[in-house]
Formats: sequence, structure tokens, C-alpha cells
Amino acid sequence: MALRQVVFKGRIEAEKESSRSNWAVISITEPGSKPAQLNDGWYAILRQEFHDVDYTDSSYPYSLFSEHQARELVSFVVKVETEGVEGILVHCKAGISRSAAVARWIAFKYGLPFVENYSLYNRHVFRLLCEP
Repeated sequence: MALRQVVFKGRIEAEKESSRSNWAVISITEPGSKPAQLNDGWYAILRQEFHDVDYTDSSYPYSLFSEHQARELVSFVVKVETEGVEGILVHCKAGISRSAAVARWIAFKYGLPFVENYSLYNRHVFRLLCEP
């Protein structure tokens, strides 16, 4: 079975979501926050922490999405897709920017539908995921 769907949501919605044994989850939280309390039974869960920023400098204490995290996320998606998951749920705090960037990349990579004209995704996250 091939990957057929990707959705992005806020943390509160994701924590209420009933698990599906044929779906994976990418859980994005703020550094220092408690992990999302997801229901048991998902095929696999990848947890990452980074702030919703497009850039950083030494005067701001933000954790920017890194190349290492991008490689880890890409590897996770490729692995669960080849193992036959049908869908991937991506969540971040609000379900607007970081999770949208990841979902947009997954949709782009696998030819899945994505919300037309959605422009609020984090461009830094999307850009790093698109790099080889």
C-alpha cells in the first residue's frame, strides 16, 4: 500500500486524534516543552524540537530547524512509506507553520494533495527538506 494522505494539525487536535496502526506521526514541539501526549497505536512516531523561526542569530535564543533534523525527518518518511503506511499526521503547536511545511514537502515528494494556495508554511523548514 502506498502513502495516500498527509495532514497537518495543531497539538491539541493531534492529542485527541484516534491512533491508526497504518499511519505515522511527526510530532514537533517547542524546545523545553513536554512531548505531545499522543494516543498509543500509531505505526511510528518521530519527535523533533525546534522553534517556529526562519532565521536566527546570536542575539536570539531560538533553535532553528537544522540540516541534521531535516535528514532525520526525510529518512523517517522514506522508511515508513516503504514499510507501507497509508498516511502521515504532522503536528506542531498551532498546526499552521512548521507542520504545514513538513506536510507540504511530503505532499510534494509523493504527489499527494495539499491545500491549494496555502502560504503560511515555514519556508526555512520546507527549503531544508527540499535540499538533497
